[in-house]
Amino acid sequence: MTREELHRIAEAVGERSGWDFSRVRDDRDPVPWDYPEVVRRYLRADHRVLDVGTGGGERFLGLAPHFGTGLGVDPSEDMMATARANTPASLAGKVAFARMRAEQLALAPASFDVVLNRHAPLCPAEIVRVLRSGGIFITQQVGPRNTENIRRVFGCGPGGEYDSASEPDLWQLRDRLRHLGCELEAWAEYNVTYRFRDVESFVFWLKAIPMPEDFSVDRHWEQVAHIIATCSGPGGITTNEHRQLLVARKD
Repeated sequence: MTREELHRIAEAVGERSGWDFSRVRDDRDPVPWDYPEVVRRYLRADHRVLDVGTGGGERFLGLAPHFGTGLGVDPSEDMMATARANTPASLAGKVAFARMRAEQLALAPASFDVVLNRHAPLCPAEIVRVLRSGGIFITQQVGPRNTENIRRVFGCGPGGEYDSASEPDLWQLRDRLRHLGCELEAWAEYNVTYRFRDVESFVFWLKAIPMPEDFSVDRHWEQVAHIIATCSGPGGITTNEHRQLLVARKD
């Protein structure tokens, strides 16, 4: 693939809105859990729910029928604008969004029954502070071995970062939550084969993450061409999906 061909594809696939990856055509091997299904098991009709790092609210809004009221927070004003635009009129009085950093939640102590976090930064002390006694915290994170063959070419971490210190460590998080007075209810991980069905989906994903964090066609077209040439097969461009799940209850 030439730089010019990659430029044309990158322009054609456009930009993501919020954290909407629905334009990615992909396949993966069977996995042991589905994040929304796990979350729904813990939700009740009278629950007040907080979603930390909600992005455009895509998954949080989909969970809204299963809880009472909810607040989604994210540090990005663009994400908050997208989340509000994504909110249907029927949920206007049920789900709200506010710009807020995970490390400094401007929320009252013990004010939520459930705190959610999916593929986003978090602060254990703040999560425990805003949870009520008996409240549940659920997080799914991108595992450190995610898309290993792709990251190896770029020399970056699972979120596209070059600084490995910023990679999530759910083992440390588990111990920190125990220290803060939580009991671990569930811990799981999976690492399965994952495929982008076509080059367009792969290029959209690279731009959307971005992977690596400074991704540009001009800077990285040779690496992209190498990945496409060496990782493509009958089912598409093959890599792996590594996910980690943690569920904890505040004493």
